[in-house]
Order: sequence, then structure tokens, then C-alpha cells
Amino acid sequence: MSDFQDQTGAGFDDAGGPPEFDMQDGLSLALSYLEDPSNVPCPHCGPGTIEVVAYLDAPSMERGTAVPTKPDGNYTVVLYCHSCGRAAALDLSRSEDMGEDRDAA
Repeated sequence: MSDFQDQTGAGFDDAGGPPEFDMQDGLSLALSYLEDPSNVPCPHCGPGTIEVVAYLDAPSMERGTAVPTKPDGNYTVVLYCHSCGRAAALDLSRSEDMGEDRDAA
């Protein structure tokens, strides 16, 4: 008998991958991050499970490349929940620095 457990149950999306944060979750994550970047609770699992995985240069992300940067100015923060496996990329760039033709991600 195999010990393999099918992970395509209710917690996983149609493509068989981990579940995703929805728009409301993303807003909650962004507000929590802006309030206190060291204490961002997962909207599904609660506090103590979210890790900042990377800070990426936002203008480079728009061009399709991931360039690590410091959390200053125009950057995207990548968050990961170790409990539910969801991840989020929050674009924290300021629109006045990016030009008027910038689209939301």
C-alpha cells in the first residue's frame, strides 16, 4: 500500500496547486504589513505563520524580472504562510514615482 496522500481536496485549487489568497485576503495582508511589517497575520491561519520571503524591485517586476532590493521606495514584498501554503506579492510602489500609465497588478 502506498503512503501517498492526494492533496487535491477542498483546500487546493483546480490546477492541483496550493490554495490562493483572494482579493479581501490581499487587502488584509497589505494593511497589516503597512501597520507592522514584523507582525502580519495570515487571514486564514492567524498570527505567527507569515514570513517575508523577498523584497523585489517593483519597476523590474513590471518588466518581467525579479531583482532583489531593500524595502525602500518602490518595492514588492513577497509573503508566505507556512501553515496553509498560500503566498502573496504586495506591490508597495508609489504611483507618483511610477508614472500615470501604471496598471494595478
